[in-house]
Amino acid sequence: MKSTTATILSVFILLGCILVLVGFASVDNEGKRINSIEIIISDDANSPFLTELRVREHLDTFGAIIGKLEKNVSLPELHHHLMLIPSVRKAHVYPTLNGQIHIELTQREPHARIHTGKGSDFYIDERGKVMELDHLYTARVPVIHAESLEAAQPAISFIEKTRNDRFWDALIDQVIVNSKGELELIPRIGSRIFIGNDQNPEDQRRNLITFYRAQVKTGNLKNYSRIDLSYKDQVIAKRYTY
Repeated sequence: MKSTTATILSVFILLGCILVLVGFASVDNEGKRINSIEIIISDDANSPFLTELRVREHLDTFGAIIGKLEKNVSLPELHHHLMLIPSVRKAHVYPTLNGQIHIELTQREPHARIHTGKGSDFYIDERGKVMELDHLYTARVPVIHAESLEAAQPAISFIEKTRNDRFWDALIDQVIVNSKGELELIPRIGSRIFIGNDQNPEDQRRNLITFYRAQVKTGNLKNYSRIDLSYKDQVIAKRYTY
């Protein structure tokens, strides 16, 4: 009986201590001021759209944060303000016990640049969403020429299929989508490459490499103005007419 009474008494004492600590913490938070802002940007080395300096400059337009009482800083509004940065995909904002605002940002990654000839260019990101161009940094991604974003979809699909393929990544500079939805690649060097409607990047890659190797051996590669990969297991090359 005494043991049970002692146990119950200990529990009440523990609960009382917890309530006192919570009360002190609440009072402390009421008077806590923000003394610093920590900014962490994911993958900042590979996608320099976001830098700590640029984020801090953007925060300046939110209003003063340092020195403010923590209770007077609206974290949802701060989160919304950070999401207004075009290159931000995700933001995580929270206060720390030492009076710091911690900000973690995940960048959007441009996969292609779309040029329609009707207004400004724009990027397509890793999720297929439109992303504004940046006035300070230009991403080294393939440029797609198409009448509209909808018309550019076959080219976007091809770029996604060939992404992280070292051969295609090194080769593709621009992609033209004609009125029939057929693709033509403008490589960084060499002749234009017609892909057509039927996208089979692995087979087309193999056929193109075989063609390149054969023509390099004979020294004839420079004689072709256009390479057609639209036929199954065939490469049809058009010579320059002088």
